[in-house]
Amino acid sequence: MYNKNNQKGFTLLEVLLVVVLIGIMTTLVLTAINPNRQIARVQDRVRQSDMSKLQKAIDQYKIDNKGKTPALTGVSSGQYKDICPQGGGAGCVDLSFLVPGYLSSIPKDPTGVNYKIGLNPDNNKLSLWSSASTQTEVAINKFLTPTELIQAQITEGTLVPTGTQQLVLNRLVYTNNAGNQTYIDPATTTKVCPTGYIPVPGNSMYGTNNFCVMKYEAKTGSATVAATTQAAGIPQVSINQTNAITACSLNGAGYGLINNAEWMTIARNIEGQLSNWTTGTAASTAIGTGGLYRGHSDGTPDTALEAGADNDGYIGTGNSGFSIERRTHTLSNGEVIWDLGGNVWEWTSDTILGKDQPTGSTPGFNWRQYTAITNYGTLSYDLIRPSNNTWNSTQNMGQIYSDGTSTNNTSHAFLRGGSWSYTTLAGVFTLSLSGAPSGSSGLIGFRCVLR
Repeated sequence: MYNKNNQKGFTLLEVLLVVVLIGIMTTLVLTAINPNRQIARVQDRVRQSDMSKLQKAIDQYKIDNKGKTPALTGVSSGQYKDICPQGGGAGCVDLSFLVPGYLSSIPKDPTGVNYKIGLNPDNNKLSLWSSASTQTEVAINKFLTPTELIQAQITEGTLVPTGTQQLVLNRLVYTNNAGNQTYIDPATTTKVCPTGYIPVPGNSMYGTNNFCVMKYEAKTGSATVAATTQAAGIPQVSINQTNAITACSLNGAGYGLINNAEWMTIARNIEGQLSNWTTGTAASTAIGTGGLYRGHSDGTPDTALEAGADNDGYIGTGNSGFSIERRTHTLSNGEVIWDLGGNVWEWTSDTILGKDQPTGSTPGFNWRQYTAITNYGTLSYDLIRPSNNTWNSTQNMGQIYSDGTSTNNTSHAFLRGGSWSYTTLAGVFTLSLSGAPSGSSGLIGFRCVLR
């Protein structure tokens, strides 16, 4: 008689063991048939992992360095070069700056050859590649250029640009009026400026936020005409402080005549850039060596000059390289400003009573070296002077013309920079406190800001 309880079958464990054994046997058979192919696949997976690590390391480096792709010597379009091994080498691309902060070591291909790096000629993207791979540019990892990164983020909606400033990886991408794109830390400058103006990093010492300033001295402007600025043309002169204030304000909300705090923000920024210093015969090797360029100030020619291209800061002066007559200064953000020293005096919006002005051993209106001031009145050191207390006209800082007479209750306006005929008196820190707000002269112009 049939008894179903005597029927035997496979348990789940037995089934699983059979499946595993079949898998192992299949692998052994395939490996025996084509072992090189299987080994190559394993190696390609290692390559994929290595390239992913390299890509992530470079991406993190970019984030930590204001979005800038590292400078890779020898990498050019269509050419791939070996990545230097851990110990370095000749004729290869050095990525040792990634170790140990971003990588524990520089990886090599499983076969022992170096990975390669270059620019793909089809799309100009930074690419990684292994020459030992069984595939063509195995799973190539391409790093986006700054422009491509911006466009990708705009497309996916993670980046909303405002004017020409765009925030990428928590860093600002700024395109200046010359079309040059740079990465700037938001703490440095976040201001996007209209044509003819350049951004200036704010300075907490002076209570200034980032602002825009005219790149050139104002070319037109009056009590009824808005101020404009461009390279061409002679600066607007014979305007008093009152009308200069009005001319700037006519440009719209946020515009105004530059004030003394903003002037000092620019001047202190300029003094801190090595490129603005000269020994008179060759570029200086340290800030404070030689002097600051002071602009058109030797009276030759005996007139104000129009500006020109940024690479020709001596235009019109009859001078050339490393002369103190250079009319351009470069700010920390790479922007160039013209004629902050020399050419024409410039009004600022500040005023001060004669009795409250800085003075020296001789009271009354006199030209004084900054190092000869004995009493700052209602002003202070940082409101008028360079950062180094030993710098004076020897370093082309200019001088101060002030009164400090206790009985002088007349209001005087701040004039800065000097003019074409003031020789050693001109400079970005030059200050005259003798002019009345209603006064004007063929030597005096102005400059506006956008706050």
